Amino acid sequence: MTVSADTSTQRVALITGALGSAADAASIGRALATGFARRGWDVALQRSHGAPHAATDALVAEVAALGRRAVVLDADLALEADAAGLVAACGAALGRPACAVFVSASAGADDAHTVDGASLAGALARNVTAPLALARALADATPDAAREHEALRACAIHVLDQALFHPAPAQLSHALMQAALNRATSALALALAPKVRVAALVRGHAPHADDIAAAACYLASAPGVTGATLTVDGGEHLVPPAAGPNE
Repeated sequence: MTVSADTSTQRVALITGALGSAADAASIGRALATGFARRGWDVALQRSHGAPHAATDALVAEVAALGRRAVVLDADLALEADAAGLVAACGAALGRPACAVFVSASAGADDAHTVDGASLAGALARNVTAPLALARALADATPDAAREHEALRACAIHVLDQALFHPAPAQLSHALMQAALNRATSALALALAPKVRVAALVRGHAPHADDIAAAACYLASAPGVTGATLTVDGGEHLVPPAAGPNE
């Protein structure tokens, strides 16, 4: 997939959920931030409370070395108000985001015997309520003139994982929320059109972070794509998971 840089206008990407750990910051977070920067985007990076500062500070410096601006926005995606406020915070720091990327994450382990209201609520807050709040805030921040002028429109991108295709018995809440967010992608695409396009990406366990970033940059710049789910996993979804006990 080839995506050329376009620096004719200032574009800002808000990347959320990708810096929750040092491993994420070094893989999917770094790939998304540098991928957008190389294509002429300024980048706002949401950082969860407790996430490593050194990794995110290094990433900001790496984006700056590519000639683009980058800022870190501290917010807890499990809190709806924090998630909703990210669009305004991004606007104040860099300008109105034209793209908001949300990376889903496992909220913990549970199964059919241990799942309860608390575990479902935690998974729902982090992986469904947060992206819904982000998309709504993105639509509110996008001017009404975007209904007529394509260049003013925005895009929300949801990054899902293999639990969408192969739900793990030991992560029941997470699997349910992956299905819910995938369904919300098409529902939001209808509800927020034409001001905001909404699409999803499904990643695999193998290290395809750069491919995910390239796909996200493509979706951010593809006005004809909305309500779609693009799988970028090297074919992992085609392989049945290994059989094992449901423990």
